[in-house]
Amino acid sequence: PDEQAKIDALQKPLRGDPLARSKAIDKLGFDLQGVSFNLPGSVYRAPAREALSIARTANDGVADFVSRMPQRYYGYCSVPLQDARLAAAELERSVKQLGLKGLWTMSNVAGRDLGDADLGPLWAKAEALGVPVFIHPIGFTSPERMQQAMLWNSIGQPLEEALAMCSLIYGGVMDAYPKLKIAICHGGGYLPYYIGRHDWIYSYRSEVSDRIRKKPSAYLKRFFYDSVIFDHDQLETLKRKAGSSQIVMGADFPYTAPDPVGFIAKAPCLSKAEKEAVLWRNAAKLLRLSL
Repeated sequence: PDEQAKIDALQKPLRGDPLARSKAIDKLGFDLQGVSFNLPGSVYRAPAREALSIARTANDGVADFVSRMPQRYYGYCSVPLQDARLAAAELERSVKQLGLKGLWTMSNVAGRDLGDADLGPLWAKAEALGVPVFIHPIGFTSPERMQQAMLWNSIGQPLEEALAMCSLIYGGVMDAYPKLKIAICHGGGYLPYYIGRHDWIYSYRSEVSDRIRKKPSAYLKRFFYDSVIFDHDQLETLKRKAGSSQIVMGADFPYTAPDPVGFIAKAPCLSKAEKEAVLWRNAAKLLRLSL
């Protein structure tokens, strides 16, 4: 609790003050930063129409924040995923009217997986607009055994990310929407580093192979991943499995990544060109930023 209080005290002045935040990101070596509604899960707890109102207010606020220093920030929207058609309409408004660059969402919708067929209208809209969907969990859906030593964070969140990816793969979303751009925080959680077991089960179990068009590992290159993984060996594995073109620098600002730029700049597994790509070129292409 004391450590969390320190983090909250650090974050508070950065939430609504673009200038204060710009000074903080200067120290990290950032030229440009994406901002979003920090807890989109709160949108999912309300009835759909009420959730839409919350999301619209949040998105208007993000757009206003960005407009005060557009040379330093771009924005992501939040949408009410409990109603995919309302979510799709708000995504379109956020992109076309507010100028936001993508969607920021959690790894499930009040316990419902992202691969649920009912969410099809949202994925279709994101694909049509050409904007990325960033997925970031908050804890784990069943945290009872993860209360000690912050296991809800170190184990629970990577597990949530793996479940989200699996839901999108095995639920047929990645096949149905071949141009959909999905980005997973924290290097994709566990899935990219334990994909061999998925391929093995796919090879001999029809209840797996009948659901998807190719083996699970073939989908890894369809996703994008941020670099908040703290380990260069793990980064090297991610590069081998997904490709350096699919990795973008992440920060988890102002929480856990102490030196995001240095982590990439010092990575022995990346060439000079790959470092430049991960630091900014990949994200600029993904988000269609004119730099």
